[in-house]
Amino acid sequence: MNFGTLIGFLIASSVFVGSVIMSFRNINVIFDAHAGLLVLGGTAAVSLVCFPMSQITSLLKVFLKRILGQNKRDFEAIIKELVVLSDARRKGVKAFEAAIPKVNDPFLKDAAGMLFWAQSEISGEELRDLLETRINTHYTLYMNEAKVFKTLSKFPPAFGLMGTTMGMIALLQSLGGADAKNMIGPSMAIALVATLYGLVLTNFVFIPISENLTKQTHEDLIARSIVVEGMMLIHADKPTRYVEEKVKSFLLPSQRSDGGKKAA
Repeated sequence: MNFGTLIGFLIASSVFVGSVIMSFRNINVIFDAHAGLLVLGGTAAVSLVCFPMSQITSLLKVFLKRILGQNKRDFEAIIKELVVLSDARRKGVKAFEAAIPKVNDPFLKDAAGMLFWAQSEISGEELRDLLETRINTHYTLYMNEAKVFKTLSKFPPAFGLMGTTMGMIALLQSLGGADAKNMIGPSMAIALVATLYGLVLTNFVFIPISENLTKQTHEDLIARSIVVEGMMLIHADKPTRYVEEKVKSFLLPSQRSDGGKKAA
């Protein structure tokens, strides 16, 4: 469970609700069906024009998995599997072949399989180029997906401003009425609710999700880079201890399991 993300959303919600309670004399003014319909409905409509519904749904699932802790890259687990593969490789081809099916990380298992069949067919530089091409492909795809929510974050404020503009037009039309003076304040308050909806939806939902997905993408890049470097060291038949220490260089001391011991 990723408690940091959950706590962040809870704090943001609490800050917003607390601000509304302390700032508004009548909190019922914040509940406006017309503003909600325009901002939420308009954002949903243009989102479907820009992106397939299946893509948005799949990205939301990825984000929810991250909150539940099911999509976090375990760098230490990858390093341990690289150490096991390195030991197996030094014991012989049969031991290395037997160790590959036991690998849990999909990219590492795929890379180990390529190393097994490509040993006598392609050079180390060609193997590295092949693996790095796959890294770049995944990175570009995941970054483009993360940008989906950054693009969606542009829509709610625009529809909120549209709702405010429509409210102001309706207000100006009614200024000639007998009770127009008393209607200005309440009418302007209702008109600005749409802008508030847009700002809340952008800053509390779309931008945080986009930044979270971007962070996941960078973590995935580090994990795949660790795999490629480890595979190349195994291909070069480097000692297992050297393989372990070299791939740990991709992590800060605080991210390593032995970071506290070394610091001590």
